[in-house]
Amino acid sequence: MIDLDLLGARTDTTAGSDRLRLGILLPSITPDKGYRLFADLIHQSDQFDPDIPAVAVALTHQGGDYDHWAFDARLSALAGTSGHFGTPGRYLYRYRLERDCQTQVPFFADPFATLSGTGTMSAFDLPAAPPTAWTDAAFRVPALDDLICYELMVDDFAHDFDGVCERLTYLKSLGVNCIELMPVTNVPDPYRWGYMPMSYFAIEERYGGAAGLTKLVDACHGEGIAVIHDAVYAHMHEEFAYRKVYDLTGEPNPMIGPFAGDLFGVGPDFRKPFAYEYFTAVNRYFIDTLHLDGFRYDYVPGFYDGPTGSGYARLVFDAYQASKDIPRFQRPEGHSGIIQAAEYLDRPKAVLRETYTTASKRWWPMDKALGMMRGPHGPVPEGLIHDLLLIDFAEPWPERYENPGLGDSFPVAPLQFIESHDKSRLMYLLSGEHNPYHGGFDLFGRDFSAWYRLQPLAIALMTAVGVPLLWQGQEFGETYGKHDDGGSRVLAARPLHWNYFYEPGGRALTNLYRRLGRLRHEFQALRSRNAWYHHDRSDPVRGLIVYQRCPD
Repeated sequence: MIDLDLLGARTDTTAGSDRLRLGILLPSITPDKGYRLFADLIHQSDQFDPDIPAVAVALTHQGGDYDHWAFDARLSALAGTSGHFGTPGRYLYRYRLERDCQTQVPFFADPFATLSGTGTMSAFDLPAAPPTAWTDAAFRVPALDDLICYELMVDDFAHDFDGVCERLTYLKSLGVNCIELMPVTNVPDPYRWGYMPMSYFAIEERYGGAAGLTKLVDACHGEGIAVIHDAVYAHMHEEFAYRKVYDLTGEPNPMIGPFAGDLFGVGPDFRKPFAYEYFTAVNRYFIDTLHLDGFRYDYVPGFYDGPTGSGYARLVFDAYQASKDIPRFQRPEGHSGIIQAAEYLDRPKAVLRETYTTASKRWWPMDKALGMMRGPHGPVPEGLIHDLLLIDFAEPWPERYENPGLGDSFPVAPLQFIESHDKSRLMYLLSGEHNPYHGGFDLFGRDFSAWYRLQPLAIALMTAVGVPLLWQGQEFGETYGKHDDGGSRVLAARPLHWNYFYEPGGRALTNLYRRLGRLRHEFQALRSRNAWYHHDRSDPVRGLIVYQRCPD
């Protein structure tokens, strides 16, 4: 079992204390092979001063199953210091690995750091910040059927966590009671979606770091809003320590290797004990320390090896079991309310039946909505109605997960959405042609007069069976397009056009979503699993769809 209290950088909260403890696990990296491990430290105020070098400290090999290396000393006792070293403030550090007095890995970030700096840097504060003064003891995660989810990318939505806090009233006005944060763990780039993590415990400093995230989570809980994190466990940045160190040394990798799908590159092999223990520790850190309420697991095919496998299925099982004793997850019905949503687009029903997944993402309603917006008015696809009402007589959607052996039983449901961060906005498709060379940023001179065509889709989404998921800005007709090239998708900033909120189409759409959110919370029929499609009264060719929602 990985003990996080021995790992990362640890300092005391007492003013005047300058004791630093460092710890890292590097399996198969041992002194008997000629390895020596150093940490290079510098005060953040001195990092760009060419006359002030970093201070190198040597870590000592402690042994253990995963080869623990550690350092423990007072900074004032270190020789060769200058500048602000030894004074309070933020310090930066990174590791350096030598073998037989030759540099093997010139630098790598601490995979257990909880603070980070710009680029491939980890960080610690002297003295350490006091523990979070949580005020959320009375919060309980809303029931699955009561959720209205809102996915947001912090940078584009509101710049940082404080900005998101300022817009909680706005989100509540839409009926939102669950925020899905796109990845907020550290990346070395100045702007990037977080789907290639470099650090799994360090929260991105440009958003406000761990202090900003805990402030946001506490504020959300005070408003009755759950917060889940987009967990990326199938692939990582090339600078991730357990990828970089073992690529450069040639030692057997304790974490990375072929496992399941590899559409997005190399990832963990969860059959390796260290890999599984590491990501289990990440999950526990987000739940226990940061008080998050669950996860949206990215690209589940990349670490799914069956319903009883050692990857995804085991990870969500352990997270569920760990959540049972935490008060905010305890539901009156006797099950845990932890939210575990899977992005397994090819098998959304199977992952609900086979694993401790509470919600699954599915492309089908969005794909049909995109098709409708790409051309002039046309018939409503019959399949869209079936998708939104979960009509499938051949393979019905599961409504509960059952594990009689352990007595576990909880409701499950699909996530329903019509816009996604992976695809162009519906308003973009309605407002003009798409030139792929512009990467979706050709926004000048577009025609926004067809915004009204989004209204029926909003009504369909918010009255559908399942859990509705809004992608930031869809409620006021955001217009960005997307190009299939990964670079232009994940490395280009798309700050929301909040000015649309004040324009006629944007205000009308926002007010419609607000009304629909209120109706969904007010009437249990709209949160039930019961629906009836009146095909005899509908006329899809003319765009008329009639269906009934009934209370349980």
